[in-house]
Amino acid sequence: MAQVSLDFIIVGGSIAGVATAYALREAGHNVLVIERTDGSSRSKGGLRSPPNMSKILNQWGLGPALAKISHKCTSFKMRNGGSGEYIGAIRMTDSFLLYLLADFLFMQHGHLHTLLYDVAKEAGVRFLFNTEVTGADPVEGTVTLRGGDVVKADVIVAADGHDSILRPLVTGDEGSVDELPGQRYLSLAFQVPTDALREDGELALLTDPLVWYLWVGDGYIFHGNLVVGGQDFTVNLISKYYSPVSEGDDQWQHRSFDEFKLDYSKFEPRILKLLKLARNVAGRVYHTQPTVDSIVCENSRIVLVGEAGHPLVPGSRHSTSLAIEDAQTLGRLFSHIKNKNQLPQFLNAYEEIRQPRVSTTQEYEQRQFGMFSAPAGPPMIQRDAMMRAALAYEDWEHMDEDTFKMVWGNELTLMGHDAGEQVDDWWTQWRSFFEGKERTRQRDSIQIPVLQPASYD
Repeated sequence: MAQVSLDFIIVGGSIAGVATAYALREAGHNVLVIERTDGSSRSKGGLRSPPNMSKILNQWGLGPALAKISHKCTSFKMRNGGSGEYIGAIRMTDSFLLYLLADFLFMQHGHLHTLLYDVAKEAGVRFLFNTEVTGADPVEGTVTLRGGDVVKADVIVAADGHDSILRPLVTGDEGSVDELPGQRYLSLAFQVPTDALREDGELALLTDPLVWYLWVGDGYIFHGNLVVGGQDFTVNLISKYYSPVSEGDDQWQHRSFDEFKLDYSKFEPRILKLLKLARNVAGRVYHTQPTVDSIVCENSRIVLVGEAGHPLVPGSRHSTSLAIEDAQTLGRLFSHIKNKNQLPQFLNAYEEIRQPRVSTTQEYEQRQFGMFSAPAGPPMIQRDAMMRAALAYEDWEHMDEDTFKMVWGNELTLMGHDAGEQVDDWWTQWRSFFEGKERTRQRDSIQIPVLQPASYD
């Protein structure tokens, strides 16, 4: 627990914002979350929690609650999205998950959001809904609200997502995006009733609750899994987007597939059937954001978390897990702070710990999307052949060393990461320095009374 309570303002009530609020409140700080909506909206889209994320949620004591809203994934099954041909499977055996110290879980985005909000509220985090932040002052440490009110804090945490308005105050970039058509992505989410799958012979094969089903196609990735309880099959489509962008396309909203001008000729029959059975369709277009070089402003008053700090390709497997890691890192770091003068050093530590991790993950996710969305023709044929050869082993225990590195090398590094351990290592290295400085500060602050000579008048 921190020896001094700091005031944090978190801009954005997303999963990243609420998780960070909870972690900082548990460390002993005063936290206010400012959210522009009424806070009631909850996405029904699917969310995957890899072991590095599940581990943190368990460390926060959320294991029992998590068990009620999630279930385990034990394998991935992959097909070519255009032809429907089976490519292969990856099985995560008990020994594999034991090595990673946590499970790979399926859940709904909204369920996790609600869980984190509830525990944050119970811990004492304050929420201000229906309030829009229009700007911030990185020198004074203030945020300006629509209407003109100004709120001050020791630290401002930008958790305002992929299109963050506070990011430019940290990076110095005014946030212009690359308008080339190839630099845009479409993200769609929808559900299909499981009963409808069971009524179709081909789609009935998609009802194993332990499997993550993926199709890799020409310019897109299409994937789905059963939600906890098994009543729905939740689906995500992430595609390169070349059509003109209309007003509102860059905001999540319920729309028909036709409005996003999907090229149905690129989809195999099973995908087409799923699209026809879809309900609760929501989507938006994302502009590619530049990689962020710094996640703490030079005045040490604003810090980026979640997609505000690492805007990945939409639907990336590690997008939410990075946000939870950010929260864990900030919370655990600031449990050690002893006075406000240490703020710059602790925020610098956050950047020092997180930036290499985030940069590596961003580069990996970009490469993965590029490989999985290879264009039709020789690139796709070559990709499928390579993946068939690698996935022929299915589990890690029977792979040769070269195949293991190709399939699991980067994934093990990503999924085996322990954000809390990274902070503990940093604190072990620097603890004596900070505690020594604190003893010196306390000693120098002691006022020693000066004795006046006695008067004998």
